[in-house]
Amino acid sequence: MKKSIFIAIGSFLLIWACKTTEDSTVSPSTATITTLACGSATFSATATNGTAYVGTATVPYTGGNGAAYSAGSAVASTGVSGLTATLSAGTLASGAGTATFAITGTPTSAGTATFAISLGGQSCSIALTVNTASTGGGTTTGTVWNFDTDIANIVKAAEAFKTSLTATQVTSLQYNYTKAQAQLWSNLPQGLYRNRVGLASSTFSTAQWTAFYNLVKAATGTVANEGNEEYVGIIDADDYLRANGGNSDYGSGNYYIGFLGTPSTTGLWCLQIGGHHGTIIYTYNGGKMTGGTPSFRSTEPYPTWTSTNNGKTVQPLVQETAAFANFLKALSTTELATARRAAAQNDIIVGPQKDNNFPTTKTGVKAGNLTASQKDLLLAAIKTYVDDLDDKAAAAVLAKYKAELDETYVSYYGGITMAAQGDYILIDGPSVWIEWSMQGAIIIRGGVHPHSVWRDRKSDYGGN
Repeated sequence: MKKSIFIAIGSFLLIWACKTTEDSTVSPSTATITTLACGSATFSATATNGTAYVGTATVPYTGGNGAAYSAGSAVASTGVSGLTATLSAGTLASGAGTATFAITGTPTSAGTATFAISLGGQSCSIALTVNTASTGGGTTTGTVWNFDTDIANIVKAAEAFKTSLTATQVTSLQYNYTKAQAQLWSNLPQGLYRNRVGLASSTFSTAQWTAFYNLVKAATGTVANEGNEEYVGIIDADDYLRANGGNSDYGSGNYYIGFLGTPSTTGLWCLQIGGHHGTIIYTYNGGKMTGGTPSFRSTEPYPTWTSTNNGKTVQPLVQETAAFANFLKALSTTELATARRAAAQNDIIVGPQKDNNFPTTKTGVKAGNLTASQKDLLLAAIKTYVDDLDDKAAAAVLAKYKAELDETYVSYYGGITMAAQGDYILIDGPSVWIEWSMQGAIIIRGGVHPHSVWRDRKSDYGGN
């Protein structure tokens, strides 16, 4: 009798153990999620009317159960037709994750292509902005810029500057075009970075300084405190530093100008002007502007000072600060929480010698989810950088960035004034990339000064 009882108990325990093992290893057979966040979808490429599109949409979800799922069927776009979105096979995370949809086809018009997608029992719609194909004035989308610019006056001013130089100075000024030379720039004072391209401004005569400033004026914009006025103010700041505690590494004599390629209304060439806190790298090809970045801007002192050269008040970056603050102040508490970065960013990400260091994932608040007035404030902040180009090119570049605005993200850290040490903001679009990072002052103790860079994901160095 006892033997039979032990056998029965043993059999029960064996069956129970097997069942427990099986239960612990069985994966869910059906993929389910709790939410599918179509409003936070990101797209890998910009779409243009009439141009074949190949890209992906990345859509966040929450509440994933860890199950695998198969590729979906093609979902045709509505609104703008001609595109399809297809779910790529994958495995859900246990919790939050992202799913990928492959988008292909040729959009038949400009506007919004909408796709009704489903995953794990949840459905919603993602929206891809389709830009208008450009006509005249250069392209507004594509891999590189190709914009109308004031090329005749720029070349005329460049040639006049070159004519004012001695033969020895021309040798230092003129190079053959190479991208490697275009990449030789820095925000450091001359004593810490001695690789700049071109002719030192310390060699200029009074007449040559005049010709130099005439060239800067022709190549840059006319908006107050932007373009020409901004760059002249940045140079003035270095003279202020030299007169107020800085050594010989500071001052207007530590700026360099180089012609990479011969200035021409038809050929490829680059105007490069660089020094502490101010870098211009403008690329021209075939009479068009093909690149206006990288562009570095900063000043110390900040935000204003009285010039040691002419006694006037100088304030070249106050408009950038105000534009960033105006945009951030217009965001709701929820939007600010979305835009806030998880950790401090203590300097710019894609600075000098960090070409193509762009992160693959965009973070922050998406402009396409904002109101029209909030978008206007964001575009106004972008405009303070674009206005550094000559007026004709600036208008074309701003139109490009406006067309891509809905796919542009903004993130920040610190306060929302962008005027205190540790404040940081990033504008990251399909093309535009702008960073502003407020640093402690170096010469003017107790003060602050910004590091700020404008880059273009597609057209840095003219896309060369």
